[in-house]
Amino acid sequence: MRLPLVLASATLLASTVACGGDDEPATAASGSTSSGAGGAPTSSSSTGGGATDAVTVTFAAKVNGATFACGTTYDGLGAPATKADLSDFRFYVHALRLVDGDKEVPLTLDQDGVWQHEDVALLDFEDKKGACSNGTAVTNATVRGTVPAGTKHGAIRLKLGVPFALNHDDASTAPSPLNLSALFWNWQGGHKFLRIDALPEGSMKPFNLHVGSTGCDGDPATGGVTSCASPNVAEVELGGFDAATNTIVLDYGKLVATTKLAGPDGGGAPGCMSSKTDPECEPLFARLGLELTSGMPKPGAQATFSVE
Repeated sequence: MRLPLVLASATLLASTVACGGDDEPATAASGSTSSGAGGAPTSSSSTGGGATDAVTVTFAAKVNGATFACGTTYDGLGAPATKADLSDFRFYVHALRLVDGDKEVPLTLDQDGVWQHEDVALLDFEDKKGACSNGTAVTNATVRGTVPAGTKHGAIRLKLGVPFALNHDDASTAPSPLNLSALFWNWQGGHKFLRIDALPEGSMKPFNLHVGSTGCDGDPATGGVTSCASPNVAEVELGGFDAATNTIVLDYGKLVATTKLAGPDGGGAPGCMSSKTDPECEPLFARLGLELTSGMPKPGAQATFSVE
């Protein structure tokens, strides 16, 4: 079994994570808990491509404004208002760009071998406690990288998901953080870009939200996936953002604001598994800024991410 490279301060986690709906188990990501404290720029260095500034983009997971924590029951979720326990809160991001007016500067990610690989990073807010037993003990709330020295910005753009070129590899042999079975459907479908699971009070079924590409063609064993009818990669743009002082917040309360969490399921899997025919998916995709039928982003439509 191949283990991912571990940072000097990291605690090794080499457990196998399996969950209902996951096709193949894989080695869990290894790493250290990230404090979320950061800033930009933090330092400058000179490389073959010129001087760079270090940038840390900090994220937070919240539920109606309260910081997410495993084992906590949250009130006032969805419509009608429902109490629920959350058992997972993880998502992938890529293509982070700092924006200054019309100028867009990509963030070159640090290759830490744990939370970041090439252009993709995993944000993980569950800590395997309480209802989050399907997760991992380590957490991560930051994306770290560099930009050319002196880069100015007042906004940020990012994509919620995994780049197509990395999305359909075998999770059992993929590098961390793309090797988690709990965040993977299968070779053809690829990764779960966003996973937030809830158990509404009084319900016998969970309300699981798993966002990922659907309608993918091709056989990875004989040449790979060639396309996906519904990419389902959301694009997020946030103004008023300074990496040195601001945090990007994903608020589950905002995400499910117009969704019925408890009671009879309208059809399909419990909650939303990104199916075009699942009635629970339509309001959730709309809040993420995605068009459910086409799987394409709707610019400026997302109502889930914000800057604090």
